[in-house]
Amino acid sequence: MGFKIERLQQVIRRKVSQTIHREINDPRMGLITITYVKLAKDLANCTIGYSMLGGDGDRSKSAYALKSACGFIQREVASVMHTRRSPQLTFEYDESIERQMRISEILKKELAASAAKEELPEDSEDVEDPEDNDISS
Repeated sequence: MGFKIERLQQVIRRKVSQTIHREINDPRMGLITITYVKLAKDLANCTIGYSMLGGDGDRSKSAYALKSACGFIQREVASVMHTRRSPQLTFEYDESIERQMRISEILKKELAASAAKEELPEDSEDVEDPEDNDISS
């Protein structure tokens, strides 16, 4: 990817984040974090990934709020881009952070289970072997 596209993606990410947090006062919008920006080479389309804390209901409300504020956000982005055309913005929810958290929890549980297995003595002298209790000899 070219240097110009990468630089524009950074500008868009910064401006979208500032606009969401400072200028949009929609009570439906939760704490949103912009995770990535993918700008097309022809500058016609831009996909913005976001993540947020909360459940499915909060996510749905925030998605609706972003959709309704998309025109305003696009106008703000166009004011800082200094290009001939302004990209059409699309917002999509980024589930990668949730997946990372789930994987982290699974790994923590597995590490705790393996540590618990290592703490238990396998060949302890205090434990009697059931075959040694055979009286028939």
